[in-house]
Amino acid sequence: MVADPFTPDLVDTLLPRSNPFRGRVHVVEQAASTQDLARKSGTIPSVWAAAIQTAGRGRQGHFWISDRPHGLWCSLLLEPDARQLPLLSMMGSLAAADAVRRLTGIESTLKWPNDLLLQERKLAGLLVETVARPGRLPLAILGLGLNLGQQAADFPRALKNRAISLLQASGRLIPRATMLAAFLEALASRWNQDPSAMLGDFRAGWQQLGNFLRIRQGNEDFEGVADQVDDSGHLHLLLADGSRKVFASGEVDFPA
Repeated sequence: MVADPFTPDLVDTLLPRSNPFRGRVHVVEQAASTQDLARKSGTIPSVWAAAIQTAGRGRQGHFWISDRPHGLWCSLLLEPDARQLPLLSMMGSLAAADAVRRLTGIESTLKWPNDLLLQERKLAGLLVETVARPGRLPLAILGLGLNLGQQAADFPRALKNRAISLLQASGRLIPRATMLAAFLEALASRWNQDPSAMLGDFRAGWQQLGNFLRIRQGNEDFEGVADQVDDSGHLHLLLADGSRKVFASGEVDFPA
C-alpha cells in the first residue's frame, strides 16, 4: 500500500464546519491501541487514529491485526445519553456501512453485533468500551478497524479467506483521511437518529445474511434460527428444542 497523507488538518478540510468532530481529530504514527489513547483523553468528543497499532484489540479479547498502515484504525471518546449507549455499536456499524457505500457504492452486510462483511468476509469490526464515572452515565469509546489497502498476501494465513479489504473488493485505494471523514460525517448524522429507525436500518442490513447461526457465549455454543434483533439490539435465537435464548453479545458463526 502506498502511504497516503493522513493528518488532522486534512481530515478537517474534508468535514463540514458543523461537524462536531471537526478540530477534534488526533493522528499518531504508532500506538499500542487507539482505544487506550481515547481513554486517556480529556476532550469529549475526541478522535484518535494511528497509522500502526502494535496491540490493537477487538471484542472478546481478540487481537486486531493492524501493525501496518493498510487500514483505518481509530477510536472516538464519546458521551452518549441513556438511549444512545446500548445502541452505540449498532450506530457505529451503520455509520461505517454508510461511509463505505458513499465512497465506493458497495453495500456491505451487517453481522450482529459489530462487524461489516463483504463477500462473507470481514471488512470492518467495531468495539465499544466504557469509562466509568461515579454518579453519572459512563463515557464510551467507540473503536473502528476498517481494512482499506490490504492485498491477500498482507493478511495472516489464517485470515486470508476470512478477511477482505476495500482495495480487494473495489480495486480502489481509499485514503485513510477520506474514509475517516466519511465515517465521522455518517456518525454525526446517525447520532440523534430515532432508535426505531436505526433498528430498522440495522435489521435490513442484518437480514441479508443467512439466519441459521452458531453463537458462542463463554465456553458454550448455541445453534438455532435468529429471527429478530429487538429494540435493545439483542439477538433472539430459536433453539432446536423450541426454546428461545436472547443474547446481548457473543461470537457469531455460520455453521455449514
